[in-house]
Amino acid sequence: MSSSGIRGRVQKLITKYPTLRHIMVLLTGTAIAQIVVMGVSVITARLFTPEAFGQFAIFGSLTAIATTIASLRLDMTIMLPEDDDEARRIARVATYCNVVVTGLFTLAALVLRDLVIAQYGDPALASWLVMGGFTVFFVAQATMMQFWFNRKTDYRTISLNRVQQAIGAAGGQLGFGLVGLRTLPGLIFGTLIGQAFAFVNLRLRARDLFRPIPEGTASGRELVGRYKKMPLLNMPNALVDSVRINGITLLIGTVALGAVGQFNLAWRILQVPIGLINSAISQVFFQKLARVRPGEMLPLVRSTMIRSMLIAIVPFGLIYLVSPWMFILVFGQQWDMAGDFARALTPWLAMQLVTSPISTVFVVTDNQQWMLAFSIVFCAAPLSLLYFSPLALLDTVFWLGLLMAAMLAIMLGMSLLAARGYDRRRPEGTDEVDAGAEPTP
Repeated sequence: MSSSGIRGRVQKLITKYPTLRHIMVLLTGTAIAQIVVMGVSVITARLFTPEAFGQFAIFGSLTAIATTIASLRLDMTIMLPEDDDEARRIARVATYCNVVVTGLFTLAALVLRDLVIAQYGDPALASWLVMGGFTVFFVAQATMMQFWFNRKTDYRTISLNRVQQAIGAAGGQLGFGLVGLRTLPGLIFGTLIGQAFAFVNLRLRARDLFRPIPEGTASGRELVGRYKKMPLLNMPNALVDSVRINGITLLIGTVALGAVGQFNLAWRILQVPIGLINSAISQVFFQKLARVRPGEMLPLVRSTMIRSMLIAIVPFGLIYLVSPWMFILVFGQQWDMAGDFARALTPWLAMQLVTSPISTVFVVTDNQQWMLAFSIVFCAAPLSLLYFSPLALLDTVFWLGLLMAAMLAIMLGMSLLAARGYDRRRPEGTDEVDAGAEPTP
């Protein structure tokens, strides 16, 4: 078939299936962002030491936890109201929350400086952690605005924003490394450049979100009360999930910053196949799930699971086979442990690709309490294994990968049960779900 024939067939598919068009737009932006990050990482891995990346991993983990709760998950609620002015009001409340959490993070970084030194034995990390407040604000606000563009099905803007942030952060780190600032400040300032650049560009495009709200629109207090399940149930669930992911990095960092640098490189590189596929599918699936009616949920969830499983087999099979020597070949001899960590993490991250698109099922079906209970166990299990394991670090991470994969398989079963229960509801009962639903990997 000629190239023009292929393009014609693709165009027909995209025209017939709008969801596919949205996925392709997001996938393009995500692919460009990941390619940029991968290409720059090959160079920065030779400019910065594993110890410097270990320091930055601790910095990133602490800021990620704060970013998770910055808006009290009200940013996701922007998707729910029928009225755009109510969505704008929620965005205002989410912004106020972001500012408060940013201030609290900065204050905590100053007050708890000695505690950070005691845990990691690194005064430089403790001193530069105060810059994390900027990261929390930029990322939290950009995420909030992306939900507005998701509401408007403007996936092109979301896609462009991801590319801008990736190019800005990767280019900033590379630039500082090339001029000789090959320590933690170089990684921090390089990343902040990308985050600030993406935030400013998105803010300029989101003028409609910040235009004056007419009188008569529901107040922020009223809307928070209407969607109270978001801060009361969804936020704790997201916080527990963030503590699980970032707590693993923080615990490994107490062993050695070099070790957490190796682990973090493996983790970041393994996120590439997930990022290329999953973020695009998740964002579009999220918007589609918010509008699904009883009777349609289970087929949608089941087909998404099967599709994700088929997608995961080839890339993660190859990663398991080639990662131990590939990391040394690509990133240099100093990253000899990273490939072994990558192999150990493969089962977990393969299952993460499968479960992430359907993670919002519990919110849309008004079963946040299921996910909260699961998340607590899902958090406690890996952190307990890391803390109490008598095995060497690499062996412990191997068992960690298997444990997390098995638990995610349980989550798949829970998702199917939640979808089946939703489909059994009468159509007129769907209004009850909207009050507490949100239409995240």
